[in-house]
Amino acid sequence: MTSVHSSHGAVALFGLLLLTGGTAAALLSRRVIGLHVMDYPTGRSAHARPVPKGGGLAILAVFLVGLPLAEMIFHHAAGRADITLLVATVWLGLFSWYDDMHPMPPAWKLAAQIAAAGLVAWGSMPSLPHIPAWSGLLLRMVLLVGLCNALNFVDGLDGLAGGCTVLACLATAGLCLAAHGSVDIWATALVLAVAVGGFLPFNFPHARLFMGDVGSQCCGLVLGTLGLRMADMPHLPHGEILMPLILSGMLADVAVTLLRRAMTGRPLMRAHREHLYQMAHRSGMAAWRITLLAWGATLYGSLVAVAVAGTWMTPPVALGLAGVVQLGWAVIVWRQVRRTPELDW
Repeated sequence: MTSVHSSHGAVALFGLLLLTGGTAAALLSRRVIGLHVMDYPTGRSAHARPVPKGGGLAILAVFLVGLPLAEMIFHHAAGRADITLLVATVWLGLFSWYDDMHPMPPAWKLAAQIAAAGLVAWGSMPSLPHIPAWSGLLLRMVLLVGLCNALNFVDGLDGLAGGCTVLACLATAGLCLAAHGSVDIWATALVLAVAVGGFLPFNFPHARLFMGDVGSQCCGLVLGTLGLRMADMPHLPHGEILMPLILSGMLADVAVTLLRRAMTGRPLMRAHREHLYQMAHRSGMAAWRITLLAWGATLYGSLVAVAVAGTWMTPPVALGLAGVVQLGWAVIVWRQVRRTPELDW
């Protein structure tokens, strides 16, 4: 058999793997609903009735099985970066599932994220160009912990975090394939995309299942890892800002919220309902509309990232364009809140 035919066969087998993975994620999500592990509404919840949680278990299972199989299909020998990602994802997933069942102090959650981020950061060394090894390790850990928390923070509305994750993975895979990236990058993105995609119909437009911390934190860890790998790709211009651009809507929401709480002296690690998307929902905007707007922001960020990667746009211009859109959304929410009686920041 020729190498071309072998390549075509591998692509076909990988396509079958993705189809199977998405189907398996959907079937496992149905089984998780049957576990009846419920998320009961509180004063900080967007839902008014108990909803099963733990959909992240289905995502995690498909990802942990699918990624090694994908690498085997393309004869990619697992390296230190691949192994540490899988181990860190297992660790953070198990810890987060226990936390979903038996809530723990925020400091413990942060410690678990730091441990997972440290393992992934160590596995992904050498560090960014012209940065000492220890500084590169620390910087990578900060980025990974930040994305773990960002996904966790925005996982409060039906379909929002899951849909943004799928779109970010597809954009990442497309960018890396176009730049001739290795299978460990684009296959990771596509396997996570189908894993979350199989779960998503149970979470949007009306949630029958929540992914929980076990899903949101692990998705954040993998997206952060993909961002670091894009930064290390020699043939991908400005790879270090591509993931921040893709997730600019989500990151802007988190950054504005934390900054506002810090300026008003409110605890940063205490749960609340003050994110822009939460305030929009509390002011009367339909949940599905907010989710679709968040998906649109991720698509917009992805297009801007493509323009930067194609050298059609400079990073400062791209960051400015992303910032203008997010500023517009913040103004819309602020006006909506101002018009809503008994609702204030």
